[in-house]
Amino acid sequence: MIGNDTLASVVDLLFTILELLVFARVMLSWLPISPWNPIARWLVRIVDPILRPFRRVLPAFSGVDFSPLLALAVLYVLQQVAHSLLTVGAVSPGLAVLEVVRQVVLGIIVFFCIVLFVRLLFSLFHADPWHPIVVMVRRFTDPLVRPFAGLVPRGAAMDGGAAIAFLVFLVLFFVGRALFDAVGTF
Repeated sequence: MIGNDTLASVVDLLFTILELLVFARVMLSWLPISPWNPIARWLVRIVDPILRPFRRVLPAFSGVDFSPLLALAVLYVLQQVAHSLLTVGAVSPGLAVLEVVRQVVLGIIVFFCIVLFVRLLFSLFHADPWHPIVVMVRRFTDPLVRPFAGLVPRGAAMDGGAAIAFLVFLVLFFVGRALFDAVGTF
């Protein structure tokens, strides 16, 4: 007979494999691989049914699909719930939902911080403004930078609006994490 610890390990392994497949699907969308490639078709066939409900819930922002982030957060929380049920025998549904919200919100904020930081690096190193990657990053981050664009005079060595936006999102991350941690302890 299989013990609860062994069953919990098997369930953890299955969730980890699913999380890796979702991550591989995201990486696949960033690489110039033919959609007819057998591995690509296999990944799409397995992962897209998992992502489809999340795509309905979380719309794309500036052409970036955040549904894998939500899917990964839900898979992580489901893994924790299953593990708790198998090892301890109980779980708090409210804390599980809070953890999903925490993972998604903080994950999106971290993503915004990374992209804003890349924009800052492009401005510091005077990257070619017409390079497709620079254009894509600027187009994606413009809605995040626009509220802060007028606060710093133009012509500075770096993109002042992006620097302020980066700092605001960085502070937002730490405040959000502290708030989620405080709510989670009640």
